Amino acid sequence: SSGINAEYGDSGFEDWEPVTQVAKFTSPVRDVIGNIGSNVAGDSDDCMVSFVTLEGLLTMYRGDQELWSLQLDKPIFALLKMDIDNDDNDEVVACSWDGLTFFVDHKKNICKYKFEENVAIRGFCAGLYAIGSDGNKPALVYITNGHVVIYYNVELTSLGVQTLNDYPFDFGSICDHSEITGEHRVKLIRNLLTT
Repeated sequence: SSGINAEYGDSGFEDWEPVTQVAKFTSPVRDVIGNIGSNVAGDSDDCMVSFVTLEGLLTMYRGDQELWSLQLDKPIFALLKMDIDNDDNDEVVACSWDGLTFFVDHKKNICKYKFEENVAIRGFCAGLYAIGSDGNKPALVYITNGHVVIYYNVELTSLGVQTLNDYPFDFGSICDHSEITGEHRVKLIRNLLTT
């Protein structure tokens, strides 16, 4: 006896019918991640799901509606979710065999990170993890031959493109002053963007 007590019974799955057929893919689906969190009004009413095919086609759905589809540079072996920019929305995190990691938000904004070592990735995990008593922080974990590399407290400010219009000041009125010209205006702009 193995010491494991297991009871087998009728699961009831035989009576279930699919709610809808979401998508047809020309390539086999490699991975799927569901329950992707969103703080956008109305998003919580429908399940958000992302699929990736063997060829690297990443697609996100809300219910049975395709939100976007994106062909990634590499075949993907791991698909996860995490809020890496602290906006209460989960981003889709996809990692390729060589460590190229993609972060994609609900609006299809994308950020790429290339793992530092030029080795094959054996395992990858992303999520909230704690080291010591510091509490749960966003982390990326890469497993290679003989190494476990943890990036802890990883956070991006935003995945979207930011313009001067995204800043909370009247940039036009600052630059309209006649005493701020030429090189001084360039320095002012650089200082505003780096603070």
